[in-house]
Amino acid sequence: MKTMNKHTKYILSLVLAACIALSAFAPALAERSLSNFSVIRTYRGEFSDISPDAWYFDGVVGAFERGLMSGKGDGLFDPAGRMTIAETITIAAMLHRGYHTGSMDFESGSPWYAPYRDYAILNGIPVGAYRNMSAVATRADFAVIIAGALPDEALTPINRIADGALPDVYESYSYGAAVYKLCRAGVITGSGREGHFFPGRTISRAEAATLILRAASADERVSFSPARMLSAEQIYRLASPAVFFIEVFDDEGSLLRTGSGFFISESGLAVTNYHVVIGADTARVTMDGGEVCNIAGVYDYFRAQDLALIQIEGGGFPYLEIADSSRILTGATVYALGSPLGLQASFSRGIVSQSQREVEGVQYIQIDAPISSGSSGGALLDASGRVVGVTSATMIGGQIVQNLNLAVPINFLDEMSRDEYRALDAMIVEAVSYAGYHPAPDFGAFFEVRRFNTGSVRGGTAFSYRLSDLPKDVDEIIDEYTHLIEQRLFVHFGYITSGGVEFKTYSNARHGILLSIGIEEIRGVRCITIAVS
Repeated sequence: MKTMNKHTKYILSLVLAACIALSAFAPALAERSLSNFSVIRTYRGEFSDISPDAWYFDGVVGAFERGLMSGKGDGLFDPAGRMTIAETITIAAMLHRGYHTGSMDFESGSPWYAPYRDYAILNGIPVGAYRNMSAVATRADFAVIIAGALPDEALTPINRIADGALPDVYESYSYGAAVYKLCRAGVITGSGREGHFFPGRTISRAEAATLILRAASADERVSFSPARMLSAEQIYRLASPAVFFIEVFDDEGSLLRTGSGFFISESGLAVTNYHVVIGADTARVTMDGGEVCNIAGVYDYFRAQDLALIQIEGGGFPYLEIADSSRILTGATVYALGSPLGLQASFSRGIVSQSQREVEGVQYIQIDAPISSGSSGGALLDASGRVVGVTSATMIGGQIVQNLNLAVPINFLDEMSRDEYRALDAMIVEAVSYAGYHPAPDFGAFFEVRRFNTGSVRGGTAFSYRLSDLPKDVDEIIDEYTHLIEQRLFVHFGYITSGGVEFKTYSNARHGILLSIGIEEIRGVRCITIAVS
């Protein structure tokens, strides 16, 4: 081992002391966060040219207190003054450094903006194309530079803004991506009823202060939705990622049926029809991009309105904005998006034929937008791309037509619980079948009612039960029994009249069984009859 002399030990002790001293005074590196933009000074009326009543007052004060903007001297802020490219780049550099390090301090340079411009270029803020630093910044310039100063994690979208929703900006424009990024994050809002951005206009210091405060503080950002009608192409691009194809399986893993559904939350909360998932042991969804996820369970279902609120495994999903379906008007343009006959992401357009159509006591929106089997559970969208209904059924008369279709108003979701979800098979009620007619559930065995009469009907058997023996009101009994047969894949397809009695008839295509329910009189006794063939 080498021995150190006194001189070597002395030098080493000085080096160690210096290191300790440096570490004691070195600032701690801040975490990347918007919380780094805290208030560092208090506004005490420094600017005589801004009034507390001005629309921009809070923005000017907020930007000033966080050290992101200062006055122009002589107690003035100059709210109507125009921002230059140099001033915009300076603020962008401060936003970037503040977010990443917690410090917005820069050394002085010549010209004064040089350290900020050099920092911006070094850190990838898109300022290299700007040569005239004293030029006045347009609103498009401001959006490009500020959007490039913060990472995506600091500009989390809070608004659903489709490309083209701002009538004077498209994402394909050189500055379009930056504008839409800031709009979706709630930093920029459109102007006027249609949401114009006016990219070529210069930006005032008052406007800049307001936008800078929103960029630095998520609490100041604004939720909004342009009221402008979108083109069919824009609506499809906005909505299709949030609509999925559903496959439903029984307890043996066999495919029962297919349908459609859509997300209403990035957490995986989604909507479909009750009749799509009833009777399922398991189910899975396939997104527009091909990703496959399992359905974790069901929160609630509304059989009368044919709605089910389900949970999809995973998170971070694209989702649809919900509109107020009570405000949809007859004659309004609507779009249906779903998977008819398994043809995923099929899109059709039509009008609202009747905004308040009642069918068998149930409220629907009647539409002429074409839908088919498999469209069930899909999204009915308004002209802004928001959900107004859930495509549910096609009306059948003498023949199948494509322009008499029904959607469940989306407002019925308000009546459904979102507290806790259960497995899909929790919806299934156990019941024994009539002998020789599986899977038709035995009415008498299920309700513990003695059979009054057995007869022959259309190559099958009719089982009759006295109304006076029923444990509940007949309408409640029929409702429960209907729920039971729907779980066993019986689908209502029409009515059959026999002996002057109208029977509501259901079909189970998988087992080739018809089941009809009617009220008739047998030997002077009123009965409910279940005919199976």
